[in-house]
Amino acid sequence: MSEWLNCVDDALNKLYAEQVYLITNEVHERSIVFWFGVYLNDELKNSEYKNFNLDFEYNKNHSNPKKTTNFPKGTYPDLILHKRGSNKDNILMIEFKTWWDDDNVKDINKLKDFTNQDGKYRYKIGYSIILNKSRKDCKITKVINGEVYE
Repeated sequence: MSEWLNCVDDALNKLYAEQVYLITNEVHERSIVFWFGVYLNDELKNSEYKNFNLDFEYNKNHSNPKKTTNFPKGTYPDLILHKRGSNKDNILMIEFKTWWDDDNVKDINKLKDFTNQDGKYRYKIGYSIILNKSRKDCKITKVINGEVYE
């Protein structure tokens, strides 16, 4: 699982090197996550996951809304790595918050639901990332099988 942290770290480093304006000027989270996704996708091109789908705010479980125990009316992850149309190849899920809106309690609950190996989605690993003004002050929380690792 440490290879995921390396990919995430590399994408974050590139985000801060090339798009720090978006973060320091409080641009909407979606704009920032888009660029992170671009950089993470670059990291994945030469990996065993190059044929997986990296999706932003993907809200479907097959043709139905994604629903979980904590989100019975539906929810969607900020960024996921998976194969569309199946729940057997759900790999990575990332939730983001920004330094000006850093309450990630709902994000952590979402990650617990989506990584729970007894649930329907069974993502292998999840990250909650709180983007701060500087890269060194970002907070990354890992969630595996519904358990939180600070």
